[in-house]
This record gives sequence, C-alpha cells and structure tokens, in this order.
Amino acid sequence: MSTPFDLPSLDDAVETRPTRLNGAVFSSAKHDWRTPAVVLDRVRQIGPIGLDPCGAEGSLVGARITLSLEDGNDGLSADWVQLIGGLEADPRLIFVNSPYGSEVGRWVAKAVREARAGAEIVLLLPARTDARWWQNHVRAAAAVCFWAGRLKFVGAPSSAPFPSALWYFGSRVAAFREAFADAGWIVGAPR
Repeated sequence: MSTPFDLPSLDDAVETRPTRLNGAVFSSAKHDWRTPAVVLDRVRQIGPIGLDPCGAEGSLVGARITLSLEDGNDGLSADWVQLIGGLEADPRLIFVNSPYGSEVGRWVAKAVREARAGAEIVLLLPARTDARWWQNHVRAAAAVCFWAGRLKFVGAPSSAPFPSALWYFGSRVAAFREAFADAGWIVGAPR
C-alpha cells in the first residue's frame, strides 16, 4: 500500500527540462566554470590534488597531472586510476569540475566508475537534484556537501545562476566532512 511518504523508484525518476521561461537560468551556454579558491582550499585539506581530468586555461586547481582538451587530452577516455597509480603515495586525490553542459551526466558516470575502481574523488557539480544523472548516481557518493549560497567562479562577473554540490568518493569521509563543515550542509548518500 502506498503512503504519501513513499518515494518513486530511480526507474521512475524523470529529468526536469527547462521551459522557455526558466531556460536562461538553467541553460548550459557556459560550460567552463573555473573553480574558485574557496572550494579548492577545502579540497586540499583532504589531501593534495593528484589529477584534474577537466583542466582548462586559467584553472587554479594545480594538480600534479592535468588533462585538458586544449592539449588534446580527453579526461573522459583516460584511465584515472592508472594515471594516479603512477604517482608517489600522495597526491592521489582526483578533483573534477566537469563541463556543465549536456555532458555532465557522462562525467558523473565516469567518476562513479573510477571511484568503484578505487579512486578517491571530489566532484563539483551543479546541484540538479531533479536530473536523471543526479538520481542515478548520487547513492554512490560517500558524502555530499550542498554548498550554502551560490559560488562565484573564477572570471565570472557575478555568482553562479545555480546552486552547487560536492560529491565525495573515498575512505576519508571524516576529512571531507571537516574540510567542508562550514561550507554547507553535508549528508551521507542514502543507502
């Protein structure tokens, strides 16, 4: 028997598409939102960043290994676990701020696959809790931080027109929670 509190299954999750009225707010006209230092400083509290598979000119990430389409390196096709395996013990943390357009779901799926293969990952995303990619993959994250307020990305004239969240995959959940404790609301993924 169904109650008002029953949730639909993931198979029933429907992605909300922007209408013409709100299309500008949810458009993916800008894909390369560069991570601000306020986020990266917290990520580095977990550990040094070994890999940035979504590197771009002007990025502040400063990973030991940076993949960039500008340099002909496709982070979606690279083996992240293999790349960080070639580094000394630290840095092995992977930071992902993927392009925010229609490809975001592919980047999330890639991060989940790499995490299942043993990678430790912090993934910065638009908080699109109604999106199919969110509903299909959020349960794989060990913790999620819903950033309080709107981020102001590097080079942007104002704050982002969307909320942000950070997903964490790995065994240092306590370090993630400590690093982001004052940045927003942190929850464990529903199990």
